[in-house]
Amino acid sequence: MFIKRQEMQPGMEQTSFFHGATQDLFGLLGNATVTQRLKAGETLFEQNDHDDRLYVLDEGTLEVSVYSPSGRKFSLNRLGPESVFGEIAIFDPGPRTAGIAAITPCKLRYIRQSALIARIEQDPKIAVELLSLAGRRMRWMGSQIEDQVFLPPAARLAAKILYLSSDAGEVKMSQADLADFVGVSREVVSKTLSEWRREGMVDLARGRIMLRDVDALYKLKNTYFSDIV
Repeated sequence: MFIKRQEMQPGMEQTSFFHGATQDLFGLLGNATVTQRLKAGETLFEQNDHDDRLYVLDEGTLEVSVYSPSGRKFSLNRLGPESVFGEIAIFDPGPRTAGIAAITPCKLRYIRQSALIARIEQDPKIAVELLSLAGRRMRWMGSQIEDQVFLPPAARLAAKILYLSSDAGEVKMSQADLADFVGVSREVVSKTLSEWRREGMVDLARGRIMLRDVDALYKLKNTYFSDIV
């Protein structure tokens, strides 16, 4: 049985960029955007591509990733419907800081910087809200960097599984893909998950991880933070 945590744990706040956005802002994206579709496996843009568009994902799942100089992939996030992304290009058009590719077929909308600035000139409070929402994204990214820098592999894996899990307590992802998110080898992920299964923390199936004791996973993650404070 899936054991639900008793209360919202740190780091699990809503991460959608436009969570809490006003209807004016949603209206802007609905009326001044261009529709785009991607097939599964298709790339929206690569890291270091130049672009000036703010995107909204209406359908499907996208993966955000970066590559090291040696070519090693590190997955930063997966985006679902209602996610808004690419905001850095609105404030500072230039090379993309990460690449984005479709995991499943996707339907998106985008608005270019020039069109957005024209709307902001008509309604300046949109700029204030965009800055506020960008701040939320920066704080979230800071927490992800903190996990990557300070947490050992097992605690990082626990943090990523908790973040990626659905409301039903399930992560649909191969162990190889999960290793890209954690920044370790597939062998480390496999060994750690097998230990957690023996301890009753998770169940494993092909391409799926079912969380059985969420509180134990949070304890594993947060114990390391307590040690370094």
